[in-house]
Amino acid sequence: MFSCDFINRTVNMNSENLFNGGSVAFNLSTYKQLGYYQLLDPKGPHIYGYHLYRTILKIFLLIVQFITIFGVMGFFIEMEDTDPGKSNSFELIIILTNCSLSSLKIYTLISNSKIIWDLFDLTRIDFLRCSRHSKLITKNFVKRCKKSTTITKWIARSFLVGLILWLMGPFIANEEHTEPNTVHRHKNIINIKFPVTMKTYNNYYFVFYLMEVAVGFCIVYGSVLIDAYLMSFCWIISAQYQSVTKAFATFGYNKQGSPKDIYKDFKSIIIDHQNIYLKMKSFYAVVRPITLIHVFAYSCSLIMYAYVIVTIFNSKELFIIAEIMKIVMTVSNVTMEVFIFCYLFELIDNKKEDVNFGLYSCNWTGMDIKFKQLLLMSMKMNNANRFKLKASPDVTINRPFFANVIHTCFKIVSVLIQTQSIDLLN
Repeated sequence: MFSCDFINRTVNMNSENLFNGGSVAFNLSTYKQLGYYQLLDPKGPHIYGYHLYRTILKIFLLIVQFITIFGVMGFFIEMEDTDPGKSNSFELIIILTNCSLSSLKIYTLISNSKIIWDLFDLTRIDFLRCSRHSKLITKNFVKRCKKSTTITKWIARSFLVGLILWLMGPFIANEEHTEPNTVHRHKNIINIKFPVTMKTYNNYYFVFYLMEVAVGFCIVYGSVLIDAYLMSFCWIISAQYQSVTKAFATFGYNKQGSPKDIYKDFKSIIIDHQNIYLKMKSFYAVVRPITLIHVFAYSCSLIMYAYVIVTIFNSKELFIIAEIMKIVMTVSNVTMEVFIFCYLFELIDNKKEDVNFGLYSCNWTGMDIKFKQLLLMSMKMNNANRFKLKASPDVTINRPFFANVIHTCFKIVSVLIQTQSIDLLN
């Protein structure tokens, strides 16, 4: 059994890794770097009773939505410059849709700040009360914490690289396509069709550039924020279930204390199991709409960008390398995102179902009939709580779901390519 000093040295690696004065198996510094911890903290600065950081973020999201609506108006107004083409219009619609969905996801998270703040208790070292969890918690939690932190930081950096490529694209494109004695609308990050004249757009190009920067930042920040939250808590929940499973599996092989103490120890594991389940239900209540929106938006993005890539390779026009790189980077991130979500929720389901195997693996043959009845009741209770994250009553978010998404994407892209080929022949 590990001592408290060892646990504190292993998990509490810095003073930032504390929640309400207790050590957590979770890297809170990542949340603080993203600014999400400050958004959740109920003790943060308030102005006239309103949380300062949440209010600022909500105002930013409102501004971004006005920009999005303003950009969509360009599709219904006749423009003096030429139409950029079907593929570009399709890409723009998907990007603006993703921006609105990202705003909705961020707003959902900050609106459920009280529930999420309460879920941070799940990451505490002392969340599981049974004494036999001490060694298991330290081993599993530190491992999960390192995995989730490493993967989250890698994803955040990849999104940052993608955002930089998108931000640099307009300057490279404007230099490449600048021709003497020609008047055209300058290239921008995503080329939103703002309903203004070409002269107004070019004269105030920097203003419109900043507007598109706000749209891009909203999409990237929303994606990274969702990744950090979902990945971290999915790893933690799966680690908690794994700890409970091992505690059940090793129970009864080293009998110590009176029968009353043995029953008390077993009941404490059952209580820990139920507490994890209640936290998981609260977690799923928050993330279900976010996850469905996320998977839907990313699936549509995957279809769109796959179609754009095929269009680029079939086109005879010359494309800038930065344009191709930003699309390839976006497709890679989107595919990885959908897979990670499906994998993590399947991992929780598997760890949850392993609890019954842990119950069956305990030394129940050496116990009395009262213990066997309690064990059977615990197994029935675990079987009754088959709560899973589902897109529909029959569709569960897991790796087969990811395979179906990819298969559907390729079928839709093939139909779009065939349609494009028919149009070219006609």
